[in-house]
Formats: sequence, C-alpha cells, structure tokens
Amino acid sequence: MKILLINSPIRLDAKPNNIPYGLATIANTLLNGGFEVEILDINALRPAREALVDDLCQKHWDIAGVSGLITTYAFQKWLIAELKRLRPDAPVVSGGGLATSCPDLLFEQTPVDIIALGEGEQTMQDVCEALSGDGDLSDVSGLRFRRNGRIVETKPRENIEDLDSLLFPAWDLLPMDIYLENPIWGDVANNSSGFRKDVKVNRSMNIISSRGCPFSCNYCYHLFGRSNYRFRSAENVINEIELLVDRYGVDFIGFVDDNMMASEKRLHKFCDLMEKKSFPVTWGCHGRITSAKPALLERMAETGCVWIGYGIESGSQKMLDAMNKKAKVHQARQAIRDTRKAGIFPNTTFIFGYPGETIETVRETIDFKREMGIDCGSFFATPYPGAPLYNQIKNKISDEETFILSLGNATEFSINLTDFDNEKLFRLKEAMDNNITQITADFTDYTD
Repeated sequence: MKILLINSPIRLDAKPNNIPYGLATIANTLLNGGFEVEILDINALRPAREALVDDLCQKHWDIAGVSGLITTYAFQKWLIAELKRLRPDAPVVSGGGLATSCPDLLFEQTPVDIIALGEGEQTMQDVCEALSGDGDLSDVSGLRFRRNGRIVETKPRENIEDLDSLLFPAWDLLPMDIYLENPIWGDVANNSSGFRKDVKVNRSMNIISSRGCPFSCNYCYHLFGRSNYRFRSAENVINEIELLVDRYGVDFIGFVDDNMMASEKRLHKFCDLMEKKSFPVTWGCHGRITSAKPALLERMAETGCVWIGYGIESGSQKMLDAMNKKAKVHQARQAIRDTRKAGIFPNTTFIFGYPGETIETVRETIDFKREMGIDCGSFFATPYPGAPLYNQIKNKISDEETFILSLGNATEFSINLTDFDNEKLFRLKEAMDNNITQITADFTDYTD
C-alpha cells in the first residue's frame, strides 16, 4: 500500500525554512510499519496549481494524507476535491491544526473521508493498517470518518507520553536543500544586533524537542490539548543534532517548540551534553520571560545559544492579564536585559488590538519598547478556532467559513476586536509599530 503525504503551502511571503516536522515523523513511522511512503512537499516546491495537478496525475497512491494549519483551509478545500476527482476510491485523510480545530467545517465543505484529531503518528499508522487489511476504522482512536452518509467519531486518543519513542523525521523524503539554505526565522540569526557578530548561519534546520505548553494564554491554540506539556530527553535531542550535523552539515539548530525553556532541569542537561559533544553549531529557541534566569541564560550562551524568541505581547499589565499570560511587565524588562547581558539576541513579539486595548495600553507598550530599545512591528490579535479568544468573540462571526478564509499568520487584519473603528485601529497600530508616543485623541495626527 502506498501512502502519499502532502504538506500544504503556508506563509508564501517568506521562503520555506522549516521542514514539516510532524508530517515527516509520521512518514518515518509508516515506513517503519512496512508501508511505501512519499511526501509531496508543496510548501517547499511551491508549484502552480496547474503544474501540481499534472504532477498528481503521474502519481499513484492508495491513501492520501493532507496536513496543515488553519490558514491552509482554502488550499486544502481545493486540494481534497482534486485528490478525490483524480482517485475517487482512495481515502483522503486530513490531520494537523486545521483538521483538529475545524473537523465539522472540513466535512461540510470538502469530500474528505477521514479526519485525524491531535497527534498523528500512531493514528495514521492505525488508519493505514485498518484500510490495508480487515481492520475497522471504528476501532481506531482519535478519528472522525464518513460511513454510510453519516459521520462516525471514535474515542479520543491519548497523547504520546514517551516522545523518545518517536522516530526522527524522514529527512530523505524531503527536499532538504531548500530548507537547509533558507535560515530559520529569516535572516534574524545573521543579524543579532551586534551581540554576536561572529555568528553566521549557512545551513539551518528546525527541531521540535517538546509538545504542548504548560501555560494557557487565551490567544493560543493547542493541538495537543491545553497545558499538556511533554518533552523529549536531552540525550534524544542530542542524537538528532548529531545526525543532522553528520548527514547535512547543519551549523544552526532552531528549536521551534512553544517553550523549550519550560523545563530548566532538562535544558541544563541539554547544555551539558552540547558542551561535551562540541558540535560546530549555534542554536536558538522560543522561551518565556518567566524562565529567563541569568544563570540559565549564561549556560545557554556558553553552549552556542544566540537567539531566544520571547512572546512579550504587551507592555501593559492590563493587557497581559486579559491574555492570561501569567507574566509581569517588570519580568519582561529583566528577561530582555539578562538575555542581552548573556550575549543572546532577544527577539520579541507583540500583539495589538486584543479585546480591551485602549490608547493608554498602546502608549504603555510604546513606552516599554522605547525603554528597552525594541524596534519591531506587532501582530493583529487574531482569534483562531480552538483558542479561548475565539470562543470569547465568536458571536461577532456571522459566517465561520468566510472568517477562516480570511485568516493569515496574524500580520494580516481579519477582525476588529476593539472599540475603535477600523480606520482608528490601523492608525493606532501604525503608531505602536513605529514607537510613536504622541497620539491625538481623534487620531488625526501624531508626532514622534
């Protein structure tokens, strides 16, 4: 049985620089189970739709698996219909963020056959085994599927507790050169604002060393369930780095976990092993200001860490509390100072337009950015299905599909969640993004 796994295109305004990590681990799981597997990485290759259809016409598959975030809905709606047109008898399975957060929409608007909810490695293997033999999909946990004109839902699948039991991604099924040559987080690792002029990234690769997050910010969607945090052992992660260095000459590792710094004990163990191995690599990760202890930051820097991404989100305590950040503004100030002192570049993100945003909260954020010497834009507060924020404002959404079609990566405007009209909202965001402090009450003018 041949399985065709498809990675949907995303963030087309940027070069593809992160392998589809989950899809590639699923691929290796299926290979290990004796299935023939191909990955069609549309995000990396980015063909025109006509060329993609021509390519699909030349392929054979018994099961197609499509993966993608909520922002890939429009593409998946088109692709699933094409897959069923080309091979009507081959089941189509959709998994990942879109399928898990909006299964009803997919069943209503596409001819998808099966939806895998949550983690996909064991689920997809069980699906393929059932379809290739005499098994029954109703015995497979974590599914919704069509049967005789109705939707059947099976019992929930428990999350994988031992992440070390998972195989590494099937790198050889991916166009690795494309990903290796495009630095993770763009060129930010090569422009660390003077903190590490000696760092130069040539070949980078992303790793996910944990799943979930121990925190529950209201704007976040959690594929694995809220606050369900599990992590791989430091030894397991080091083994993956060693393979990437040996096989592909990787010199920069980007950890794209929600929060690699959540376990201080594991991170210290990881740093100890990095020091022992002396890999010719630098690395970066996403962290949290409440985890940014000076001694830990210094240890991370000693073992090659040059970049940490912090979701600051606001310089207003009122807004942080509304977001359920469980963090204080003074902690953000200290984390940025300590990170810089350690010689690590603190990359910061901010959210603008969250419910309750006022001129005063924007001024507080601008004051914070100026005080800390931060020059960056902000994301629009965006309610993604499955997040508490979406449930909070969904009464404002008259048509779910139309709204989801409008969703981007939060750099695009999708919905106004404030009391400002749209024109004032956009002008206020411009002021915040450019650190402009003097804003007149009617927004007709502002000066630096």
